[in-house]
Amino acid sequence: MNDPMTILKADHREVKRLLTALADSEEGAEREQMCSEVTASLTLHMEIEEKLLYPLVAKEIGAEDAEEADIEHGLAREGLRTMGKMVAEPGFGAAAEMLKGGITHHVEEEETELLPELKQKLARADWLALGDAIASAKAAAGAPVPPPARRRSAKRTSTAKK
Repeated sequence: MNDPMTILKADHREVKRLLTALADSEEGAEREQMCSEVTASLTLHMEIEEKLLYPLVAKEIGAEDAEEADIEHGLAREGLRTMGKMVAEPGFGAAAEMLKGGITHHVEEEETELLPELKQKLARADWLALGDAIASAKAAAGAPVPPPARRRSAKRTSTAKK
């Protein structure tokens, strides 16, 4: 069983890493490859959230919250288009940083507000089913899926340092 928060947070961290590297990159083939990679990764992530997560947010938390998230995705798509057009232009780093700023804002809201509130409102089985659906969608698209978290055993052995 997959935890949706674990999967989505892993995506968020990867996109942040890629955007940071992009903002500091030199013009050329490597930048173009990284730009394509972040565009594909972020586009898939947004499509999965829009299909699987935001309908639940609208139902369980409120339509306004889901609409705000959708609007932020629209802004991210605009940022990706702008960045893609500027991949060989002098202002590329600024375009990447602006996209990163918008993504950072969106991720913070998602991780500190939307996902915790949704987790609270859903039954555990429904929460984990959401995680499995997200993992399946990523796998079907050929994207990496973090392994499900292992359950902690009731007994924890302590190792004392000598």
